[in-house]
Amino acid sequence: MCYELREREGCASLLQNPRRGESVLWVPYPARPGARLGVAAVDHHGRWLYAFGDQCTGAADVPGVAARIAWTVNGG
Repeated sequence: MCYELREREGCASLLQNPRRGESVLWVPYPARPGARLGVAAVDHHGRWLYAFGDQCTGAADVPGVAARIAWTVNGG
């Protein structure tokens, strides 16, 4: 996802891997300094999803999800 966001969508991102809990991908909002969108990969009944903001989408289409994340942080 980090690669897709950077290479195809021009978005910065930072993957945070805490000692406890789940990893979160942080994507900054370009127009809102200090604001970030958290993106998590979650297992929902055996199906992997990306959850971000008020959206949840299947994880199989990484380029499509990256485009949706970029659209969200860039003001839709």
